[in-house]
Amino acid sequence: MLNVYPISATVENWVHDAIYAKVKAGLKAFDQGNTAPDWSHEMRVELADREALKTAYNAFCTAVQELGPRQRGKILLALEAQNKIPDVFDGATACPRLDTLPARIRKPTKALFDAAFAMLKSLKVRDRQYEVIFAELPGRCCPFCGIEIFEAPGLAREDLDHYLPRTLYPFAGANLRNLAPMGGKCNRAYKNVADVICDGDGHRRRCFDPYGQERAEVSLMGSRPFEGGGAGPFPLPAWQIDFIGEAQAVATWDQVFDIRRRYEGKVSSHFREWMEHFADWCQREVGLIETQQEVVKALDRYITAVLQRTHGNGEHLKRAMFEMMRQRCEGGDISERLVLWFSNLVRSQRRMVEEPA
Repeated sequence: MLNVYPISATVENWVHDAIYAKVKAGLKAFDQGNTAPDWSHEMRVELADREALKTAYNAFCTAVQELGPRQRGKILLALEAQNKIPDVFDGATACPRLDTLPARIRKPTKALFDAAFAMLKSLKVRDRQYEVIFAELPGRCCPFCGIEIFEAPGLAREDLDHYLPRTLYPFAGANLRNLAPMGGKCNRAYKNVADVICDGDGHRRRCFDPYGQERAEVSLMGSRPFEGGGAGPFPLPAWQIDFIGEAQAVATWDQVFDIRRRYEGKVSSHFREWMEHFADWCQREVGLIETQQEVVKALDRYITAVLQRTHGNGEHLKRAMFEMMRQRCEGGDISERLVLWFSNLVRSQRRMVEEPA
């Protein structure tokens, strides 16, 4: 991913903490031959009278009570492991999935933590989390793609993704550390219920921590102008999209969100638009460019003065593309051809502007 969320957005994690503690206390009580504590016993006042939670908790306890100590031990292990965040993102820390637990406990477990997740909305915890994230997130866009723009707090809510899918890891279903605001396309069209810590064959894999420190950068420096096909005055480069970052986490990010293919589609579909924008800017702000030095200098100025360093609507891809073109103009086997192409592009734009309507 391209950016990360501020860890301060997870501070108000009390809904998860309260329900996690209650479930753990119930499991330990059964192991000691006692009954599970009542829902309202030592429960936060904001949750004590929530009938949906109480009903789901009682159904969970009923299912657990019918199990033996060994089976309850598996449930406790899963409860703890699924909430060992960020350890479970390292590709090695054990994290049992719901389908490894006794069949009779699966539906009650999911129902309880679905109810817990719903509390985040009704108690406005979700909105407060998003306000913190939006205030600090560079570019105000989805950090998983850098393309989808986030709405401001108070407008239509962005998707809140269960990074560890709650269908597989329900015990983390209300844990803010596992909840990541995400663009709708990233969430519904690409990630959906994909398991970020296990691949399709069940092998563990490393992934980025949305609230961690690691992130990826994008480079188009290996792309080759004129070799990507397309007729007319705007032949596409043959794109080479490289990711810079921890290799395994980058691979998971690309596989889950189909990033490389989406980026290739973005730069291809906007290539002409971006080049025409440069040509229009150049003929107004710089003038005609004829020599290699003039072309490189104009591109340097455009990259510095016009293009954004942040993300949002693919701005990082536009900048990376112009940095690649600038480098190719400065040297290499196609620099002369590319310099002439830029010169003609700006000249054509000047003629269009000067022609009478």
